[in-house]
Amino acid sequence: MKPAANQRFRALTWRIDWDDLELGNPDVHDKILRRADSFADAAADTAIIFGTHFRWDFLPYWPILHDLLSEISGVLRERNIRLFDHHSATLVHRFRTKEEIRTALCTKAHHLPWAPSPEAAADWSFHGEKLNSWRMMDARTGGPVWIPQYYAEQFCINHPGFRAAYAEYLKRLVSETGIDGLMCDDMIFFGGFYHCSCKHCRKKLHFELPDASDPSFWGNWDDPRWHEYLAMRRDSIGEFLETVKAALPPDFPLMSCNTTGAYGGNSNCCAQSIHEFVRGDNIINLELCGENLTGSCRTAEISYQAGAAGKYERPVIVIGYGSSSDSAGHLWAMNHLAGLSTWFSPAGGRSLPGAVRTLLPDGASAIARAFRFEAAHPELFSEFPEYDCAVYFSETTKYETYFGSCETGASEDYRRLIRELSAEGIRAETVFDFPADPALCPCVVMPSVLVMTEKEMAAMDRYLASGGVILRFGPDDPAGFPVRPEKDFALLDWLCNQSFDFYDPPDEWKELRTGLWYDPARNPQTLLSMIRANMRKDLPAVEAPGFAVSVRKHSIHLLAMEYDLTELEEAAPARRIIRTAAPKNCAKEIRCSVPVSEVFCPLGGSARIEGQTVILENNPMHIILRYEV
Repeated sequence: MKPAANQRFRALTWRIDWDDLELGNPDVHDKILRRADSFADAAADTAIIFGTHFRWDFLPYWPILHDLLSEISGVLRERNIRLFDHHSATLVHRFRTKEEIRTALCTKAHHLPWAPSPEAAADWSFHGEKLNSWRMMDARTGGPVWIPQYYAEQFCINHPGFRAAYAEYLKRLVSETGIDGLMCDDMIFFGGFYHCSCKHCRKKLHFELPDASDPSFWGNWDDPRWHEYLAMRRDSIGEFLETVKAALPPDFPLMSCNTTGAYGGNSNCCAQSIHEFVRGDNIINLELCGENLTGSCRTAEISYQAGAAGKYERPVIVIGYGSSSDSAGHLWAMNHLAGLSTWFSPAGGRSLPGAVRTLLPDGASAIARAFRFEAAHPELFSEFPEYDCAVYFSETTKYETYFGSCETGASEDYRRLIRELSAEGIRAETVFDFPADPALCPCVVMPSVLVMTEKEMAAMDRYLASGGVILRFGPDDPAGFPVRPEKDFALLDWLCNQSFDFYDPPDEWKELRTGLWYDPARNPQTLLSMIRANMRKDLPAVEAPGFAVSVRKHSIHLLAMEYDLTELEEAAPARRIIRTAAPKNCAKEIRCSVPVSEVFCPLGGSARIEGQTVILENNPMHIILRYEV
């Protein structure tokens, strides 16, 4: 299954600053017009709001904010650009000290971190209820949840009053602003496993939630109650997003921030699941934090999200941050290798000193070259990638076992495999279900699938019976594996540091039955040769060392995987800011098994065709080859 081909986005962050709220000032209107023109000139088709992020903290000023959003929306619509609002539905800043206020105003400047005093917050009401009555409760303290990284408290998505109030706000937001879409943020349990223990969350359980000091329950994957508790939190997110969807107009574009499910610990700790998000969201989001100018460093995260796009037939918008045209272009090209859309947000908009921000290009000029090329050549991006094989991601292992819940467990083996396949030029698709047609996917690799449901095993049997080949490796039996952290569960050190070194089986492939091969080693030495022997043979062969490769029906996309970077020296010690990125350790020639009729270098450099070879010149980062079937 594939997401709708015509749902592509070229999105840019539209940042709101304090002075933008000076409505009536002609300078504000002129600034909106100039920015809208720059977005149009950059071929952006979507603008997404940053700023006024913790929306409930702006409750007294909603009329002013909505008026501003309405003006921005109208100006953009005249230029055929959609406006998405982007705000936190659940988090509120609550400062306890002067130091917290100053730190937040510096490090969270992109939130416009406004917050009421404790006295005012205690009296704030909306929809007939006190906002403070909606707060998540911490099972350890019995008091409101505190999230130190944001100096924040969080509202509980299971509180019926909060659900009704937020739905009422969304109706008001859409009617008063004319926005075209919504990024509903912070749809996870930010504080971790002990949240939430309010009466509404407890009511959804079929047992009495144990005291936080009870080691027989908390973090014990051998206790069915623990599984029910974790599942309840995930289900709560999907249920809340169904409420959000119902409050919006039919088919209204909706997405929620998601930092990928390719990490077992993060998914369990915060109850994040794309499989729950899609109960309300009709767009899948992926946030990539930091500037990651390496073609393979985010491959697994992107592949996981692309797999969800295929399963649920949803488009994906990837938000990434950058400070130069190189970092913006790389983000765009990396996303398109997997057929995903880009939302570029300039790094200068995230709490950098003003003197540094003036040295950086604005978001529109940084991404303009990439977006203009995409707009001018839609045929190069309208087809979906074709894959040599598939990698099966086991959500059951991730959620149902301690091994799957640690970053050093099953999900680490998945991430390593995806990166290695990309580096070896093997195009692998992440799947959550066994393919229906082995002709299109003759080989499925299963990394460290510790447990499977009866339904999953039946699907595996059908795939094998229809002629598919399965290469399963790593542990496949939970017996002998720990079921809980060896040390204090609450410290969370186990998430990234739990060792499974005791598991050291022989590295040997055996065919258990026709088509089903198994090697108990977590990193089999001959895995790549086994995959090559069983993957598709009908796709174009591409020889391009140093490049990640993506193949479509009529085009081949390549992206350099390693770079020499220069940094903005003036930024130190504010943050590492990439100024330029020059590809290194890349082939100078590309050889293809199919005739290439045209070659493009969208981000600079050049190339020419000589027979079956493409000669690269001036060190291009990104190359697209057109070929005829």
